[in-house]
Amino acid sequence: MNKKILLVIALVAGMASAYMVQQHVASLTGESITVFKATDDAGVGEVLGGSIEAVTLPANLFPDALKEALTREFQSYIEKTPLRLPVKAGDLLLYRHFDSSVDPGVLPSIPPGKKALSIPVNQASSVTYFIRPGDLVDVMATFADAESRLPGQEGERISTRPVLQAVEVLATGDEYRASEIQSKQPYGTVTLLVSMEEAAKLIFAKDFYGVDFTLMLRSEEDLELPDTLPRVGVGTDNFDDIGNTKPSDIESE
Repeated sequence: MNKKILLVIALVAGMASAYMVQQHVASLTGESITVFKATDDAGVGEVLGGSIEAVTLPANLFPDALKEALTREFQSYIEKTPLRLPVKAGDLLLYRHFDSSVDPGVLPSIPPGKKALSIPVNQASSVTYFIRPGDLVDVMATFADAESRLPGQEGERISTRPVLQAVEVLATGDEYRASEIQSKQPYGTVTLLVSMEEAAKLIFAKDFYGVDFTLMLRSEEDLELPDTLPRVGVGTDNFDDIGNTKPSDIESE
């Protein structure tokens, strides 16, 4: 075959390959993840301190490599932990570079005075798995108790009420790294950051009352806690009115 024809075929193939790679990369830029790279060379035992730089990359471009990369919630860990392996300026910082040869786990994410406690969830009780690490949730449950009885009624009545409000989610299943990526993977537990008293309350509600918890997802701006906790049940005075009152009816009262 003529050398010129071979050259033209090679050029066309190269241009087609470059175009396909460009299109593939462009298709991945919708989801990104923020990781860190070293800005200076550093040896074993040294602490990087401020010699790091945040880098935002397409999340799906190098999925296997980015699974080991430390994300921004571990910035303090990166700055303070001695290196286990040397790094060069420009190197992406991975768990293996540090004293811990494995992922440090949730411990760096638990602030002083808080405990990590997991509760069981399913698709319905976890807002269809939209809850992610770092979110705020309200924990709801339905109880049988005497306080929900109307005057003259006997026996236990059922009511639903908040157990905890505006609680931070530490992990969903075994995923504890807050990420810009919505993995949409199912999980069976949600781990909450709670005080000792809050932990005892959740455990008591589950063990004594046998309740199933339902989580409600809050917006980032919704930090307000009501002065009076709602308690809703068939025996409560406002049960039939909730959700059945028109705004015009409320304004006219």
